[in-house]
Amino acid sequence: MIIAWILSIIFSFSSLILYLEKMNALELIQTQTQSQSQEKFIHAEKIILDCQTDLILGASDHHPNCDFHFLQKNYWFISTIDKPQIEVLVFFDSQQGVLKRLNWRQAFD
Repeated sequence: MIIAWILSIIFSFSSLILYLEKMNALELIQTQTQSQSQEKFIHAEKIILDCQTDLILGASDHHPNCDFHFLQKNYWFISTIDKPQIEVLVFFDSQQGVLKRLNWRQAFD
């Protein structure tokens, strides 16, 4: 009887150790995935800032990573081409050289 009780405790501890190892592996995967996603999002935001600078300088046709769409008077829609795709609505007054970001969103396909 005592041997069965000791064996059950050993099996319980071994299953607990396996469970903790799996949880640790999942936590490492989650942390790495989160950091990669943040790096990609920061890179996409830098591309949007470069596109806004190109719009101010008047070189919006020459940026290979962005799409520029003129919506109406002084309103532009800028989006990145690569994933993650960020879309930005900006107000650009070309006479004063003022660009103001009105709205942004991450586009999901």
